[in-house]
Amino acid sequence: MVKHVKRVLLLSQSGGNLAQDQSPTKGAVLQSQTQSVSQLTIHLPGEHETNAQIGLTLIPLLKIPGAIIEFRHPVAARVWWEGWCEAAEMLNKIFPEQIDPGEARAPELTINSFVVLDDAPRRAKIRARNAAVSPDGIGALSVTVGGLTIACASRAAVVCQFHGWREAYDEFASGGGFDLPSAREVLARVRTDHRRHGAWELRIAAGTQRAVKA
Repeated sequence: MVKHVKRVLLLSQSGGNLAQDQSPTKGAVLQSQTQSVSQLTIHLPGEHETNAQIGLTLIPLLKIPGAIIEFRHPVAARVWWEGWCEAAEMLNKIFPEQIDPGEARAPELTINSFVVLDDAPRRAKIRARNAAVSPDGIGALSVTVGGLTIACASRAAVVCQFHGWREAYDEFASGGGFDLPSAREVLARVRTDHRRHGAWELRIAAGTQRAVKA
């Protein structure tokens, strides 16, 4: 349940504007007017809570720190889940440590933005940078689809997002009647593709960082 809303930003995957009456914040407390944006980046430093559920309009929602994400399009839901499956395949190369130091779980979920997955993006873009080639010595792994980027700065953050998106995709795939593959089937296909083609994004990022340092 949303207890407090500082700001609501409506973002479509294609960058289009959404009307204010599409906001799902019924019952929430709003402190400022709804705005429309075309780009949004959410930074997640460490372990955090996610919550997948069915909203008041019977549409699946995923709540993460900083955003509520509403699933309205089957292709968008599949592409986002594919993105996190691919990010998970890079996890050991970017964050090899099993425990991330200094992370903390937020005591409660504060929602600042509302994002609608309402169109059919082609694919997710994964950006990866390990600590060895990072200027600040901190690894980073992010998933971008359309105008939304979710960037993780620790292993725990990626794991939390992976499980949250899997749960939300399962809700959408099992109850929407869209003939979507199961979350397990998508994960198996992405793992097969990753073994065949490797982490292209990781190698490109590493090469770019070395060129900058040189």
